[in-house]
Amino acid sequence: MVAAPRLGAGPEAVAVDSTARRAYVACSRDNAVVSVDLDQFAPVWRAEAGKEPIPIVLDLPSGRLFTADARSDTVTVLNADSAARVVQLHIGQGAYPAGLGHDPERRRIFCGNTAAGTITAIDADRLEVIGTIPAELGAGSIAVDSERGHGYCANFMAGSLTVFDTETLRPLGRITVGEGPCKTIADPRADQLYVAGSLHGTVLRLSLATARPLGEIRVERAPVGMCVTPDGSRLYVCNRGAGTVSVVDTATGSETHRITVGNGPGDCGIDAASGRLLVSNAGSGTLTMVDAPWLPGAAKPPTHPAVGRPIPQFALPDARTGEIRTTREWAEKRYVIDFFASW
Repeated sequence: MVAAPRLGAGPEAVAVDSTARRAYVACSRDNAVVSVDLDQFAPVWRAEAGKEPIPIVLDLPSGRLFTADARSDTVTVLNADSAARVVQLHIGQGAYPAGLGHDPERRRIFCGNTAAGTITAIDADRLEVIGTIPAELGAGSIAVDSERGHGYCANFMAGSLTVFDTETLRPLGRITVGEGPCKTIADPRADQLYVAGSLHGTVLRLSLATARPLGEIRVERAPVGMCVTPDGSRLYVCNRGAGTVSVVDTATGSETHRITVGNGPGDCGIDAASGRLLVSNAGSGTLTMVDAPWLPGAAKPPTHPAVGRPIPQFALPDARTGEIRTTREWAEKRYVIDFFASW
């Protein structure tokens, strides 16, 4: 690990500009985007986005950043150099836009609307909404195969991918992928489409040419983010529930090792100039930068000494009645503690 600068609350996604030596991170709980210097490992600027920006896309030809702001139903467009807001596009009330896709060849940005079950198409130059594509419930992450002009939207609740034409905006079909597809990315050179199944700790591999399954990769808990190296040789998978990144050899489809990062890693990107891996850690508010991520690093830190030991005794008032409850009431009984995340 090279560095882990603190950025703010809930950094969910990262976009990288290796030439400009900048990374751009969407901090969902701060409603902001932070620019980070890749050489100094320090924040450069912070800009306000909409409410709960989850994904982020960098359009290099225009030098603009796009975030999908889930709780304000907007897409915010920022100047990547100056941090100035260019425009904020309204997607539709109650749409909950939570995923983005990018077709730089056709100058399109695509927004997956989770609650509406639709995909909004945006002209990346005119910054106008140019169409809506029907998807399914839980529409979010969008992968684009620019060579074929095909888009793939992961529908989390429906357990499917919606396939569409990125030029004509016509739906082309549906692929069943199983429960909880959370992230999808495409590598046309290797004819690979990767789909992270967050509920079962797997990554499904599909052929872009035929849509046929090529195999399934077992990773750690709750994979929610992925990126592939520029040469396509390695896939990095962010395991949100484990605080790790799985490193996968794409030639064999097997995991080679795991990298310990921050808490709740949301997504990742590659600095093509240095080969470093950048991981946005939603749970710890940091951006982890890993040197030579293709090499196994230090072993995972040992388990906390409290794991496996009896729970310490304590007493707290009941939230409904005010009555004092103690851990002695559940001694030698099985019970469930529910840690609930609002997202």
